[in-house]
Amino acid sequence: MARVVQIGTSLITVPLTLKYLGNERFGLWMTISSVLAMAAFADFGVGNGVLNTVAKAYGRDDMKGVRQAVSSGFAVLNSIAVLLLLSFFSIFRFINWADFFRVTSPQARVEAGPALAVFATCFALNISMDVVQRVQLGLQQGYRYSLWQLCGSTMGFIGVLCGIWLHVSLPVLVVAIAGAPIFATTLNAIHFFGLVRPDLRPSRKLVSSDVISQIAKLGGLFFVLQVVVGVSYSADNFIIARTLGAVSVPEYSIPQRMFAIITMMSGMLVAPLWPAYGEAISRGHFVWVRHTLRSSLLTVLGATSLASCLLLLLSHKLLHWWVGSRIHPPFLLLLGLAIWTVIGCCGDALASFLNGASVIRFQVIVASIFGIGCLISKVFLVHRFGIIGVPWATIVAYLVLNAMPCALYIPSFVRRLDLGTEQRTLRRAL
Repeated sequence: MARVVQIGTSLITVPLTLKYLGNERFGLWMTISSVLAMAAFADFGVGNGVLNTVAKAYGRDDMKGVRQAVSSGFAVLNSIAVLLLLSFFSIFRFINWADFFRVTSPQARVEAGPALAVFATCFALNISMDVVQRVQLGLQQGYRYSLWQLCGSTMGFIGVLCGIWLHVSLPVLVVAIAGAPIFATTLNAIHFFGLVRPDLRPSRKLVSSDVISQIAKLGGLFFVLQVVVGVSYSADNFIIARTLGAVSVPEYSIPQRMFAIITMMSGMLVAPLWPAYGEAISRGHFVWVRHTLRSSLLTVLGATSLASCLLLLLSHKLLHWWVGSRIHPPFLLLLGLAIWTVIGCCGDALASFLNGASVIRFQVIVASIFGIGCLISKVFLVHRFGIIGVPWATIVAYLVLNAMPCALYIPSFVRRLDLGTEQRTLRRAL
């Protein structure tokens, strides 16, 4: 339900905001969103460290460990949010953000800095409240977060409609879109820690230096992984804006958002498997892990291939219905986005398994090599072929630098899990 509402509101708000803001201001909005998406690693991996720590402790039925992970993670995330805000606003006034984002119209130049400031503030607040989502996912109660996310998407949609009706500026529109989900997350934290699980409520007494060290060690690996993945996948709009100008961003970002619907729906299926893998491995249920990994990969491959083909065939009609005649993306761009959607969704299914199994070092090494190759190829192909080069650069770099190493490593890792199952069974028999 949350995904359907989120996708539905996105489908409606994109044409409304594109018409209301115009191509350049809309491109500015998309570029700022991409910059902050690249900064999603700014929690230094602590959020993912909390998730894995909670899942493992839950798999061992160690509720004290869960409570310590919640309190320690909450303390660290709040500290990070405060430091990020202080750092951002200490340099904010020294940079000409209009020139940075290469916007030319007077209104866009005036709004560039304030819009970024609002986005950054909402981003930091989201880091601070992120612990409730990670705990719910670690306990495999992600449906609670999704229900509150549904409320946030609905409030954001209403805010956008009111903003357009009142003819507000871009920064005010950002408050409605980015602020509503944070408000919903805050209500989620109050409800969950206040009524549902008061025993898990963050407390200073439960903050443990050992747990913080454990979370930081795991989070550090996640941090490096998030940096590489965030920059590799989220830099597209930024590269286009810096190379071709912000006015060219909608030509790529709107079709990309259309195919991102498939990625979102696929992510909805595989994301809950992350903590499930972690708990199952802690309990020694390796047969279930192997079966689920195979089933999830086949399901994602089949479903996303069918959906991407249908979307590719109908793309021009859907885009015309969605945003009118404002953009005319070339077929090679749409084909590249369709192929990358399938590959990326399968990669997400594998990443859920590797994250749940805490196989992070391997991912960091592979993703770092991939990230460097991906960025270089994107910059080169955008200069050479324009926006068409973005998805094709990602496809080639991913297949060569990421998919091939995973195809060699993951089967051997799964075999080690099977061997562990046989050894446990033999020890029990003896």
